[in-house]
Amino acid sequence: MRRHMRIAALLALVMVPAAAASAEQLVTVEPVTLMENGEIAGCGLTSTVTGGTSSAIGEVIAFRDGYSTAFAVRARPSPANGEAIKSVRLATASHDTAALFPPSRNLGNGLVETRTVLEGFSGSSFAQELMVMGGRFEIITTAGETIAYDLPRPMPHRVRQAYLNCAGDLFRPEAD
Repeated sequence: MRRHMRIAALLALVMVPAAAASAEQLVTVEPVTLMENGEIAGCGLTSTVTGGTSSAIGEVIAFRDGYSTAFAVRARPSPANGEAIKSVRLATASHDTAALFPPSRNLGNGLVETRTVLEGFSGSSFAQELMVMGGRFEIITTAGETIAYDLPRPMPHRVRQAYLNCAGDLFRPEAD
């Protein structure tokens, strides 16, 4: 009897991941450095979610706005899906763009964005939480479908390293 239960338990362990894997989302994250006239204009990450019934691309980019940091949270359809995007939301452990940012606006070519300046500690804590503890994107299509996915926690080393290096150059006071 015991041997029969062990075999059944082993079979269950082998079968569950295979069944769950077919419905699971795959999230990839890459660093982003935006350049303008040879200067760094923005730093952040781009994430792509595939699997399930749809896919999308979510981005978080920090821009210099005087002595402050403006954060843009963006979403666009993935080339594989093409479903138009209506709005984007990103939540970290203690920051939520639904509360801190204005409503999403359409920038054209399927790109939607919400952007705001996060003053003082909230900008750095937003970036720190995102890099260390991840976050959750919620992207709503024009058809009313919600594409929700979690970002890795922590972000991959190459993403954290590229962001920190880029952000340091973004706010460096002297010119090269």
